[in-house]
Amino acid sequence: MASEDQGLQNRALVTSSGKRKEKLRHSVVARPVHLSPAVSTDTNGTVAVPKWIHSHTQRPGQKVKDLIGPEREAALKAMQTGVYVGWRCPDLTWDCFRVGDSSMCFCGHHLYEHGKYTGSSVRVPCLVPSCSCGAFAFMPSRPEEVGEPWVRGRPGFDSQVWRALCRCKHPHQQHSPRAGHSCRVGGCRCVIFQSSFLCASCDQHWEKHETFFETEQSRRKQGLPYGDAYMPFAEVPTLRNAVLTGRLKDTYALSDSTRKAV
Repeated sequence: MASEDQGLQNRALVTSSGKRKEKLRHSVVARPVHLSPAVSTDTNGTVAVPKWIHSHTQRPGQKVKDLIGPEREAALKAMQTGVYVGWRCPDLTWDCFRVGDSSMCFCGHHLYEHGKYTGSSVRVPCLVPSCSCGAFAFMPSRPEEVGEPWVRGRPGFDSQVWRALCRCKHPHQQHSPRAGHSCRVGGCRCVIFQSSFLCASCDQHWEKHETFFETEQSRRKQGLPYGDAYMPFAEVPTLRNAVLTGRLKDTYALSDSTRKAV
């Protein structure tokens, strides 16, 4: 494993912004490339792995699998059901994050606590009694997703209670889930939620993103990744294998690996 880790590091480039890039091992072709969430390419065909993944890819394998586990499960379910849930800026052709049943909504409840979704509408209301949320809106629920992995090292950090903050310094679930998302903390004059963080994938604020519920057919028409191409790091076989199995040496075809993982 040590030699494999070193080999992966040797293929890495670090830009001035601190983002890690992985050179594609295969030749770059002229046809369009469907990109996975949190992965982008530049004009040289280099795959950029964002900062929240960078610290873990230095020692890949099980850690990468655990870190991307929620997105892995979301991708596998989407491939099974044909309904894809993604979070991205509307002008992007790739999702910043794949959204699954365990994903958090702005209202503070998970996707599985919301209504049934088919991909025909983005209006998926919360089913928790007394919650006024009328449509699921993905909210990052781990510090790595907002580019702050170091927070886990702080004394007393609890991943179960960590929440993304507004500029008013109050967490999202203390804001109204209705349009505008005004703060409900007594004495706070915040009338609209403004994220104090940036998406670790695209470096844009939360409010510039939208949650999309789509079918495989609609994604195909839009030129968005679907099927095997929707798996995390589909363009980087080494990282893709680590996400699926926790092992770097697997050389089987992606379609085979997804069937085994389901």
